[in-house]
Amino acid sequence: MKQKLINFFASGAYISYLPTAILKNKKNTGAGLLGSLEAFLIYIFFAPSSFWAYLFFLIGLLCFSVYIAQKANFEGAEDNPKIVIDEIAGFFVSTAFLPYSFSTALCALVLFRFFDSTKILFIKKAESFANQFPPATREKYCLKGVEIVLDDVIAGFYSNLILWILVFCKIL
Repeated sequence: MKQKLINFFASGAYISYLPTAILKNKKNTGAGLLGSLEAFLIYIFFAPSSFWAYLFFLIGLLCFSVYIAQKANFEGAEDNPKIVIDEIAGFFVSTAFLPYSFSTALCALVLFRFFDSTKILFIKKAESFANQFPPATREKYCLKGVEIVLDDVIAGFYSNLILWILVFCKIL
């Protein structure tokens, strides 16, 4: 039961299963996009409104995401495409502390997907930083989970930085 609950959260309430159900014989094409869209909708309807609420929510979400990504058990690669909680966490990093608006959230979605998909500016290196540690250390400190979530957090950070520049320049 515990593993099913972990996989439920890791897959974004099983949203990452949709691409394989629809596109038979394809390898989870679009699961990250669906996870990002799910995060977008959660943000639109339930975004914390104050700085402190968002801060505590974001810290909790990042810790929860690392733990869930570490414990998720899907067949295949360690960063299995069915794990989309990292996209959800990354999207919330991209919208962190920005003025709330639909257009800002939509720009955050586009920028986050761009950085997450292209893996430019050191994002690709974040995917393999934990390989330098022995397996026991990786397990003890949840480094596999950190590795899975870190590339999306960095993509969210880059998106957030660009969005703050757009807000500062009064473009958004």
